[in-house]
Amino acid sequence: MFLDEARIAASLHHHNIVPVTDIGRDNGEYFFAMEYVHGEDARALLAAISRRDELVPLEHVLSIACAAAAGLHHAHEKRGPDRAPLGLIHRDVSPANILIGYDGSVRLADFGIAKLGVGHGTRRRAETQVGTLKGKVAYMSPEQCVGEAMDRRSDVFSLGIVLYELCTVRRLFKGDSDFMTMTSIVLGYIPPPSNYRPELPAELEAVILKALAAKPEDRYQTAEELRFALEKVANQLGLSLLPTSLADFMKRTFGERLEPWLDDAIPEDLDVDFDGSRSGVVSAPIESTASPGITAKIIARGSQPMPRLEVRDVVEAVPDREISERTTTVIPVPRSRW
Repeated sequence: MFLDEARIAASLHHHNIVPVTDIGRDNGEYFFAMEYVHGEDARALLAAISRRDELVPLEHVLSIACAAAAGLHHAHEKRGPDRAPLGLIHRDVSPANILIGYDGSVRLADFGIAKLGVGHGTRRRAETQVGTLKGKVAYMSPEQCVGEAMDRRSDVFSLGIVLYELCTVRRLFKGDSDFMTMTSIVLGYIPPPSNYRPELPAELEAVILKALAAKPEDRYQTAEELRFALEKVANQLGLSLLPTSLADFMKRTFGERLEPWLDDAIPEDLDVDFDGSRSGVVSAPIESTASPGITAKIIARGSQPMPRLEVRDVVEAVPDREISERTTTVIPVPRSRW
């Protein structure tokens, strides 16, 4: 996997992707060197903004998302020596893998679990078995969660999650376990981001919700389509997407920082839970908490919408249990839903 990442990353040349500058072997250990990006990742930015109880200005949200989409599209369009499309999918688009430089540059990083399309021979020798999950669970697409076939539209969904979180400074999907998180992705209802940012323009909200459509065919079909839609919103709102503006914002947020080899400060160990909340915006349907046997039901339903359930529906879903007054008192009541 290490060598596969090096080969994939070294073949990508785009100003919104962190480039590989060297690949080698030293004393039996392989290495590859990448360009250093002096800045922070989007996770650190969200954590800093959350601590201040602020929001990321929309012009910077759009700048970051547009740049990430441009880098993704370049990777998706990559062709091999035979000029055939590689079918590359990042599979790990998340705030931690979007680097924002103090100079206003935005780079996509970490193609370590990128997936190549079928038919590329030895390039896929380290690929996991069909159905094995890889990537940060909270940023997976519905089809990735249930082990279905994926294409570039899976990365579009993941970038849609990042876009939602940049707008609201709230975790979108976060459960008590990986299973509950994936259940909320597959079956949960995504509330409009304007519920958490009332002044959010309707045009931008529509773009976010389309990127987060449960069915791949209902999303933007390419990352470039998503970028065009975001740039159109920026033009309609009169927002500037200049890197210099983003650079000024980064310096105001983090101050003037030296490169780490010139700075004695200990770097902050960041967690993915930048907003400090106990759960994400989207909750898993209550049916998924009723019985372990419900797993097969969730997988079978795929990304189809789940009807709202009453307590009696949950009782019926619990196998081999005597229905009594005592039993019904301990069954959780469904959370209020948007």
